[in-house]
Amino acid sequence: MMDTVFVKQYKGLQPDRNEIRRYAGMPKAFGNDPLMQECLQELGGINGRLCWRTFPILRQEDRLDLGFCRTDSKSLAINLKGCSSLVLFAGTLGIEIDRLLARYGRLSPAKALWFQAIGAAGVEAMCDAFCEDVPKLLGAAAFAGPAPAEGARIRTKPRYSPGFGDFGLDYQPFIFSALECERQIGLTLTDSLLMSPTKSVTALIGVLDEEDR
Repeated sequence: MMDTVFVKQYKGLQPDRNEIRRYAGMPKAFGNDPLMQECLQELGGINGRLCWRTFPILRQEDRLDLGFCRTDSKSLAINLKGCSSLVLFAGTLGIEIDRLLARYGRLSPAKALWFQAIGAAGVEAMCDAFCEDVPKLLGAAAFAGPAPAEGARIRTKPRYSPGFGDFGLDYQPFIFSALECERQIGLTLTDSLLMSPTKSVTALIGVLDEEDR
């Protein structure tokens, strides 16, 4: 296990406009709605803050020991096939979108809908950027699993979040504890397992063993 929790910032995230429209329930043909553009301009920019750490994966009969927790999730076991280590991460867009949602939930439900969609697409853009960065981040950091050979290309599995398949939200407290989310990026977890700020995410990314790359 690597004890270091790394922090990374993403500034000026550019969520795909089609993704924003999809989260808003609008068809692609809807075009660049003026209200969507107005909301994007009011937000002024989408920035993310993320913390991450690596862990080894140990298999114990039908269970996975992920370093920060143990689980018998079959869907996660499928996702992590061919991996002996993982990257655990949590990220947030911060409190500003929550403030705008609270404000326009009272004043303009239409704008609130667009801010909700912008936030959701912004989280996806942050995750996509981080997943793209993971191989070079692992190359620069102490690695939890077998060290990649010099010049070897590091490949990863698709990210997997609590709430997918049979990997339930009850694993969230283990993730928050392992990453020290509140101290590192100001992200908290309520007793009902909801994250605050709301436009946030936790996930893990399996790192493929060299022979499976």
